[in-house]
Amino acid sequence: MLTGYATKRCLHCGKSGFINVDEDELFDYLKGSRAQDAFKNLSAPLREQIISGTHPECWEEMWAGVDS
Repeated sequence: MLTGYATKRCLHCGKSGFINVDEDELFDYLKGSRAQDAFKNLSAPLREQIISGTHPECWEEMWAGVDS
């Protein structure tokens, strides 16, 4: 079952976010599992939003033009 999770305030735009996540995966995360282990059904950008609050679009803007 999906449930809503409010993310931290984004350092780039200053807005908070909201992601629908699986309840069992959220429970694992809140118990201490790493985001990449707990949220198997989420993309890496959405896991980053859970960790840091940075929206996927803001991440792209922040790192546009930077070579990896």
